[in-house]
Amino acid sequence: MEDRYHPPADVIIYRSGRYCSNGRIMIYNDLALFTAVARTLSFSSAAGASGIPLSRVSRRIAELEQRLGVRLFERTTRQVRLTEEGRHLLDHCQGAIEALENIASFAADTQQQVIRITAPPLAARTTIGSHLLEFATQNPQIVIDLTTTNTMLDFYRDNIDLAFRLGPLHDSSLVARWLWSVPYCFCAGPAFLAKYHISGPIPLDGLLDLPAIVSRQAWILDSGKTVRPMQIAHELDDLDLIREAARRNMGVAMLPRDMVDGTIQELAVLNVAPLQREMFAVYPSSRLLPARVRKLVEHMASARHRRPSALADPTSRA
Repeated sequence: MEDRYHPPADVIIYRSGRYCSNGRIMIYNDLALFTAVARTLSFSSAAGASGIPLSRVSRRIAELEQRLGVRLFERTTRQVRLTEEGRHLLDHCQGAIEALENIASFAADTQQQVIRITAPPLAARTTIGSHLLEFATQNPQIVIDLTTTNTMLDFYRDNIDLAFRLGPLHDSSLVARWLWSVPYCFCAGPAFLAKYHISGPIPLDGLLDLPAIVSRQAWILDSGKTVRPMQIAHELDDLDLIREAARRNMGVAMLPRDMVDGTIQELAVLNVAPLQREMFAVYPSSRLLPARVRKLVEHMASARHRRPSALADPTSRA
């Protein structure tokens, strides 16, 4: 009788879509479902994305926990969170699941490839949009799916391949590629400056005493210090509206220098300037980045050489 190979208990063998280890069987689909729940921390979101009833998602996760002999999620009526064992499993299987998803996506349609992108509305209108259209013209097989929003969408929950974001960035788990610098300045309408008898540089204290149109973020100076005007005339979460308010002489504003036109004037502040912000292309993983997304990132990185207002890489500054 032919001898049969019996692997050690800690060896995992892939066979017919199943992982076998120490008598336990882990089906690939259940691991993919676990990963979907872990990414969003939502059973209902995973059910919607997978097209599976919520009750079945809960049952299959419970069966997976029973097979593994560990609890993967702590559940309450209000929230779901990963246990330590759940985080450990996610670390081990997420890369493999992503790789298989990329292969399936590539095999499904090699003729038409979609890149799902998110960008701030203003940046999309002034810089990013034209470069995306240039890229699409050069690569007709690629479809650009662009969502413009000031909200930071989730790569997994919102099915995003690439995000364009202004720094500073806070999520260290993401990969960020520097694209170009965005210089800011203080500015106001001519009638506003005349009303407050401003004809030259003013001290920082004088600036902060003026009525101001602000966003929800504090003003960040080139020293790294954050300041907040004493008199907030209006708080607007849109740079176009802030510029329009400045045009109407409603207060001083901090805007990208590219937005300052003949209807408003730059305001110099003694020994102080706004922090220059940096535009980044952000994505979850460089190791598993699809070729079409990598190609777009390279195209956008080279775009700074085609922008007259773009500055040098901030890491090379003296």
